[in-house]
Order: sequence, then C-alpha cells, then structure tokens
Amino acid sequence: MNERLISILSWFFGILIIFAGLRAFSTSFIGGSLAVLAGILLLPIFQNKIDGVLNKKIMKRWFVFIAFILMVISGNIIGKAEERALKDGTASQELKEREANRSKLENEKNELEAKKAEDQRLKDVQRQERDRQISIEVDSEIALKKFLKDPDSAEIRNRIGNCGEVNSKNSFGGYTGFRRFIANSAVVAVDGENMDSDEFQKAWDQVCK
Repeated sequence: MNERLISILSWFFGILIIFAGLRAFSTSFIGGSLAVLAGILLLPIFQNKIDGVLNKKIMKRWFVFIAFILMVISGNIIGKAEERALKDGTASQELKEREANRSKLENEKNELEAKKAEDQRLKDVQRQERDRQISIEVDSEIALKKFLKDPDSAEIRNRIGNCGEVNSKNSFGGYTGFRRFIANSAVVAVDGENMDSDEFQKAWDQVCK
C-alpha cells in the first residue's frame, strides 16, 4: 500500500473519529475527549509534528495502536455513560431513539430465533412421531405375517398404526378378501377369523379410532 493511500485513509478515519468524539461530548466529556485524541493521533499532520518534536521517525503503526487503545477506552466510558443516562432519564432524544431502534432490532432478532427454535421443535416432534408410527407399523406387520398361513401373499392397505386391512391366501390357496386386523407383538386379531365380528368391532373402536 503506497504512502499516498495510507495518508488519505489516515485523514479520513482521523476526521471521522474526531467528529464522533465531538458528538459524544454531550454524553461523556472524558469519553468524547479520548475519542477526539484518538482521531488526532491518526492525522498525518499530527504524526509529522511528533516526528519533528522528537527529531526521529515514529512508525505509523504505533500511532494506530495507541489510537485503537484510546477508542476502546472511550467506547467503554461512553457506553456506561449512555446506560446511566437512559436509567436516570437524562438521555438525549437522539440516544433514546437509537436505544429504541436497538431494542426493536433486538426484539425482532429474538422473535426470529424463537420462531426458528419453535419450527425446529415442531419438526423434531413430527419426525419422532413419524418414526414412532413407522416402528409400530413394522412391528404390526411382522406380528401379522407370523399369524397368517401364507404371509408372502399378504396385501395390506389402509394401515394406521396397529390397525389396517389384509388380504392373503388361505390353506386352499385362495384369497380371503380384505379383512380388518389389529396386530402388535402381543396379540393379533383378524375380523371373523380368530375373533367374531362383534368382539372385533369393540376392540377396533377402542384401539383404532
């Protein structure tokens, strides 16, 4: 980076920081003064003056380093002063508006994060419920096929959890037609086969509706 560009940037940031420090006087005289001093340290004309007084060339990075330290201290002092002003009601209108905008942005950010967290929670709940239903249906199908005479021929439809309809071949090799079933690892009931229709309907109403 050439000397001319460095000089232009030094003037730009120096004046910018001085202006910010002057504006901060109303909030904190000490904080504003430190900011102005930090800005002055960045000005090439001041750096050249110091070089002349000391009769030696000071590396520019030392001015930048000291200016940075002063800006950090200034920022902390001004920040605490603004907090006090907002608490005791002496804050300027500009500070009040800035704080209101900051609070608004913070609330919007929190609301967005809360919405994302809630969306993720709902997705997790849906995924867990989907996994639970799949597990139930798999266990139900395994139990049902163990019960059937020809499990390889089984056709299953309208399945919800442990309940559904099954059509499979009987001992004579013919399909029985779709019949309702309730199946889990503990018990298997097929309408009209190992449980009469009235009893099956009662079980169906309890388990499947």
